[in-house]
Amino acid sequence: MKINYSRIRVLFVIALLLLSAPLFAHGDLPERIEKKTKEILKNPMDYRLYYERGLLYQQHMEYNKALKDYSKSKYLGNNNKILQYRISEVYYLSEEYDKALKSITSYLEIDNIDVKAKKLQAQILFNQKQYKKSLDAYSYVVNNMIDIRPEDILEYANIILVENNKNYKAALNAIELGLRHLGADTFSLQLKKLEYLKDANQTEEAIQQYNYFIDENQRKEFWYYEKANYLAKIDRPEEAMISLKLASLTIDRLNAKYQNMKAIITLKEQIKNLENSFNN
Repeated sequence: MKINYSRIRVLFVIALLLLSAPLFAHGDLPERIEKKTKEILKNPMDYRLYYERGLLYQQHMEYNKALKDYSKSKYLGNNNKILQYRISEVYYLSEEYDKALKSITSYLEIDNIDVKAKKLQAQILFNQKQYKKSLDAYSYVVNNMIDIRPEDILEYANIILVENNKNYKAALNAIELGLRHLGADTFSLQLKKLEYLKDANQTEEAIQQYNYFIDENQRKEFWYYEKANYLAKIDRPEEAMISLKLASLTIDRLNAKYQNMKAIITLKEQIKNLENSFNN
């Protein structure tokens, strides 16, 4: 079984996020909800308090209660457009996509250039399998969002390929757009670029992408092996052997402490197995 070093790094980050998620998602929310409820009891006609408690319920993932408070806030006279957005968001989070689309459409009739709302519209349309409309909406997002994030680019590229699973050119253009905006060292985008290049059978470009990771990472031995593995799969054994030799040389230069690590020992076995496959 081969080691995917980059995947290990990604899984490690995800694990940390999952461990911390309950703390950040809930925290002291029950206490804050209780406090807000007491404020409502003293001021039962204050629409702002219902909106604020509705937002707390939403953050606590109690979507039915959030909708009830948002509706009460609207009934009491809250005509702020952010309330309409929150209602759309809760419908989306509740997977009530028809209601969510109707609600966000109403919001966009008020403000049709709101990037955040267009993104939510794109996500709703995607879940309704209206991929072309979703792509059009998300195109507006990536071309107008000021604080764009790697996950926005990855979501956009994914929609491109779901809409047309052969359109790697457009998906790769989306990744390049993200790299220009966010910086060439954005790891998640470079990793996705490698994936798309391989899936699109752009072998020379994929090899260059492996070289990018070799140049940019301190632990080059893993990337030399990954490159060799790819070269073997595309039937370029001579080049694969060179990359394996470079992986072994890089390991030999490691401090003895690192050479005795389980991951390195496993990697050495994988290198040997791949070399033997060529000899056989």
